[in-house]
Amino acid sequence: MPGQKKIDHEAVVRRFGERLKELRRVRGMTQTDLAEKTAITASYIGRLERAGAAPGVDLVARLAVALGTTIADLLPEADPPDQAPVLRDQARKLFDAVIKSDDVVTLQLLAQFLARLAETTPSAE
Repeated sequence: MPGQKKIDHEAVVRRFGERLKELRRVRGMTQTDLAEKTAITASYIGRLERAGAAPGVDLVARLAVALGTTIADLLPEADPPDQAPVLRDQARKLFDAVIKSDDVVTLQLLAQFLARLAETTPSAE
């Protein structure tokens, strides 16, 4: 139809899958938990999250209800912006607040956590 924007279905399905996985994890749910709440299989949840399947509107509605969100929230229109700068700034602020503590136990935990994190995080070189 003239004047209508062509939809890139692969990108839409990929963004949906990424958002579904993000919301499920934020809610502390496993794929099995979400599957049980939406009357589908955990393997199908996995396929949705990997963009290996495109759900119907009725399933998107059930997923939204199970995740406590809206259908629109599950269907982002565009790729999200790079979150690294925002997350880095947030982490720096939190770190600065904690490092000012005189609580030895807190500082010990922080040092242990950072040491473990440094072992598993690839360097930015």
